[in-house]
Amino acid sequence: MKLRIGKLDADIEEIVAILPDQGFDRLDISDAHLIALAALPLHHRDPFDHLLMAQAVAGGAYLVSDDQNAALYGIPFVTCSDPVAL
Repeated sequence: MKLRIGKLDADIEEIVAILPDQGFDRLDISDAHLIALAALPLHHRDPFDHLLMAQAVAGGAYLVSDDQNAALYGIPFVTCSDPVAL
């Protein structure tokens, strides 16, 4: 989606090809994600962000995002520039 609206400049075929080698798994949209999505408030109107937030909530995971709107939702998140604790 971000490629289509000009917010990401990347080669999608290259991304798809390297993700498995980097340990990434595709995350399907589950019933739990849809239930979490329906419960989210509408602080901003980006449906892609909302879906990612719902997946984080349903999975008990952190959202990784540089979008400061994430802080409005009370969802644990880290930014790409946060230092990584090892």
